[in-house]
Amino acid sequence: MPFDITVQPDQIFIGATYNGTDILVSGQIPADSEAVIRITGHEEDSRLKKKGRVMGFLWMNLGSVEFHNIPGVFILYRSKQDNVPLQQGQDNTHDEIGIEAIQRKVDIVSEYQDKDALFEEFIKLKQKSGLYSTVENSIQYEKADNGIKSFSVSVKLPSALPQGDYELEVFALTGNDIAGYSKKDLNVKQTGMPAFIATLAFDHGTLYGILAVIVAVIAGLLTGTLFKGEKGAH
Repeated sequence: MPFDITVQPDQIFIGATYNGTDILVSGQIPADSEAVIRITGHEEDSRLKKKGRVMGFLWMNLGSVEFHNIPGVFILYRSKQDNVPLQQGQDNTHDEIGIEAIQRKVDIVSEYQDKDALFEEFIKLKQKSGLYSTVENSIQYEKADNGIKSFSVSVKLPSALPQGDYELEVFALTGNDIAGYSKKDLNVKQTGMPAFIATLAFDHGTLYGILAVIVAVIAGLLTGTLFKGEKGAH
């Protein structure tokens, strides 16, 4: 059963002072249900280097690990700590809502055989950057009326959020079943200086490289002058 949800704002602008922001998600679900909010980015490929100890004390690259078909962003808000497999019928089918849904789809290419351990380390890396998170017990409910109850939750978006289009999904869970489902698009767009730098880097690579070298040279000269001045002062 679809239901109406409201997302405020539904477009995020990333400027020079952006350091993360909050959006308000609200709506109405069946009175006997619990809401789960999920925000995901487009699936992408990620290539990382696996490090390990050599001869017992040297940390070195032991090879590369490739992750295919994995969302760049995964944010989950839910009422309580449970993540059971979900069986839904008719219009929508979702095997699972949480991290397990990602693990079932991801394709990991590596000589290292323990794929579960690699996936866990990848999730930790994403969580450290703020791009993956699971938040419990943060959804507020109002008193039910005529079999319907209202919910609202303030969802925090990370400072490292990339520009792009995202899916914001709301699931209404009754026991192990999805009683309702709704989806909104969330747009994240760079503005001002970040947008200018991104355009320069992708559309005018040569000019961007020249300017980067000039900035590095100027920074080096300024640093040398400052340290020289401090040395003379002593």
